Amino acid sequence: MSQNLKVFIAMSADTTDLPGPFQVKYSGEFAERKFIPHITDYKNGAYGCSKLCREYRRAYKLDHSADIAGFMKFPSVLPEMIDDAESYIKGELPAHDVMLIIGVHPDIVLELINLASKTGCKAIIAPREDPFWMTTSFVKTLERKCEQRGLEYAFPRPFCSLTKGKYGVINRFIDQFAIGKPQYKVIVDRNGKVKKVEVIRSSPCGATYHVASGLIGIDREKLVETANRLWHTYPCLSSSKMDPEVNDSPMHMAAYINLNTAKQAEKEAEQEA
Repeated sequence: MSQNLKVFIAMSADTTDLPGPFQVKYSGEFAERKFIPHITDYKNGAYGCSKLCREYRRAYKLDHSADIAGFMKFPSVLPEMIDDAESYIKGELPAHDVMLIIGVHPDIVLELINLASKTGCKAIIAPREDPFWMTTSFVKTLERKCEQRGLEYAFPRPFCSLTKGKYGVINRFIDQFAIGKPQYKVIVDRNGKVKKVEVIRSSPCGATYHVASGLIGIDREKLVETANRLWHTYPCLSSSKMDPEVNDSPMHMAAYINLNTAKQAEKEAEQEA
């Protein structure tokens, strides 16, 4: 049996600082308020997960703290261009298999990838929750850099669009943490009410468990409507800014992903034996 993957997380700090002249801001809000709380099973706060949701989550092993090799947090406000990106990387990176880069200045991202393979890193995952974080042209640069260093890579837009593909380590990451493009299975009783919801894979923010916990007991024909409403009550922190490259916002894309997940679950719902 293979050992669990170790994940290193690089992110910006979650601050209220505002950029000044010739400065930019990269927000750590998504990483600190949604992603990390979810994969550590809300050890340090619920962050929108209701009591019902927390009770529902107990049926799953969702605390992956032991699989996190370490964190590195960067200032949220930085110069537009950084000539000495290596100076922001304090200390050596710990040994790890997957590097998650969430909302980090592009110049620092490049330096992190330069250092990644030296630590045994095998894959880079950098979600695009904000169109400002990474342009398509920059992503192509990152892809070439990863290929040159023998690194697997994924740059999902947004994070909840992450799916399995040709890369074995990234596929293992999705299975181990049960995150990516959400999927759940619904069982209904003889009266057509939802008896059980089994989460197979959650969106990385944890919203899928919030949705699943609220579907128990509802009529099957109300599943999609209810799932959509529940998703909107678990605040999405993807950007609502229009991404001109896809003519949509990451938040709107996430809403459609989760809506389609509910439609698929309703379509494939099974009756209780």
